[in-house]
Amino acid sequence: MTYTELLPLLLQSNLIAVVPLRLVEPPYPKSYDLNTKCDYHGGVIGHSTKRCWGLKHKVQDLIDGGWLGPRMPRARA
Repeated sequence: MTYTELLPLLLQSNLIAVVPLRLVEPPYPKSYDLNTKCDYHGGVIGHSTKRCWGLKHKVQDLIDGGWLGPRMPRARA
């Protein structure tokens, strides 16, 4: 499961919340991508949800804390 697929499940399970970031102004960092947005960071432009280091670290924290494991949260119908 990708981070993009996992994010809505974690949000729905109240294991994480959206973390808004301020917009980055020029000069942009090398990794900044005007064509992508991050849903974990409230749709901010500059990086994708798939490549979001903040989300990756949060997921690892959930795993380390025993909140997330092989049995992934399920979406509610």
